[in-house]
Amino acid sequence: MARWLWTIGAALVALGLGAHLFGWDALLWVPAAIIGAVRSDPETYGVVALGVALMVLARLIGRRGG
Repeated sequence: MARWLWTIGAALVALGLGAHLFGWDALLWVPAAIIGAVRSDPETYGVVALGVALMVLARLIGRRGG
């Protein structure tokens, strides 16, 4: 648990420094592009999202020894 908190904290520090150096607009164009792509073709990205969710579920089950 402590390792995950450390990782999240480090990611937030990096995000904050990146926002300070480059500005939020430069950092947020990727999420805006993803949202635009999902809105233009939701079925395809729904299938992709389902695949990602199944991969995460498989990883969680694998960690528990199932």
